[in-house]
Amino acid sequence: MDGSLLELRYDRAKLVELGFAILGKVGVPEQHARMTADLLVMADERAVSTHGLVRLLPYVRRIQSGLVNTKPSLTEKSRRPGFMMIDADDGLGQVTASVGAAKAIDIANAVGFAVVGLHNSHHLGMCAPYAEKIARAGMIGLVMTNTAPLMAPTGSSERLLGNNPLAISIPRKEGESPLLLDISFTHAAFGAMQRILAGGGSIPDGWAHDAQGQWINDPAVAVKSGVMAPIAAHKGYGLSLMVEILAAALTNSNVLDEVGSLFRDPPSHMRVGHLVIAIDPQALIERGIFLDRVEYICERIMRASPNPGVNAVRLPGQPEADTKAQSDRLGVPLSHKIKADLAGLATELGVKMPDPIMREVVH
Repeated sequence: MDGSLLELRYDRAKLVELGFAILGKVGVPEQHARMTADLLVMADERAVSTHGLVRLLPYVRRIQSGLVNTKPSLTEKSRRPGFMMIDADDGLGQVTASVGAAKAIDIANAVGFAVVGLHNSHHLGMCAPYAEKIARAGMIGLVMTNTAPLMAPTGSSERLLGNNPLAISIPRKEGESPLLLDISFTHAAFGAMQRILAGGGSIPDGWAHDAQGQWINDPAVAVKSGVMAPIAAHKGYGLSLMVEILAAALTNSNVLDEVGSLFRDPPSHMRVGHLVIAIDPQALIERGIFLDRVEYICERIMRASPNPGVNAVRLPGQPEADTKAQSDRLGVPLSHKIKADLAGLATELGVKMPDPIMREVVH
């Protein structure tokens, strides 16, 4: 059987302990290590494996190279009510954004809104958990970050902009999970190209092009030097540029090709920016009215007549929520390639790799 078709499932708690132990071995404090490990596993359990435990290896290597500060200051400054800037001090992005989301909730509870800038941070991964945390506190959450350059501005083939993800989460009535959108602005994820490279296969047209604008199908070339295509042509470029300004220029962080890459040489500091926004609906309208309107929209969307071959119209975030529910039942999925990388890192650092609880064929 082709090993790329075999997926392993693990107990969630044991994967968090694995990540916690690995990060602890390279000097990350206990609270920060557990927080980061939990958020990485959260990506895997939602099948967003490009931002899951696969990122432990480059994180560890960057920590070992002095490109990540394991004990950041996280100094807070506020110039006006409702606003706060936090110096991430080259710390892990998951830690910085978690602190930023918590501060945004506190501030918005007091004044109705919060804008929290996070300056000089590291790779963030999924933006969804932080926006969702704000929504579960009853507020509208927006979280964005700039990333290492992957795409070119429309009309160029010079890699300048990242895929610059944005997450927006909206609270819903009691008993319903928040509405959750988490998107980036390249047509495909960089990690998706890495996954194809690891498992064999070719990159489809429309994902990445060379300096002459020709589509690249070889995943090794695409990963090394490809320019990733934006979603919706100039629209994706424009949205990415706006996130670059809001997340990085507004926080005085590295921008464009100042940002170091997790994977490409030469290694350098990332020092990206994140922006976290929380809005309390009650500052504009009665909470009950707002939630009723949101629920009407969600229910009407889900009642939309599906196209042939489509079972039902779904809301943003529902596929990931369904995958998480499956992970809760069966265990968190990891590919053989990710398992092998984690096992090698665990052996190097003297950490025990947990055994899988299930093996299954993925079609």
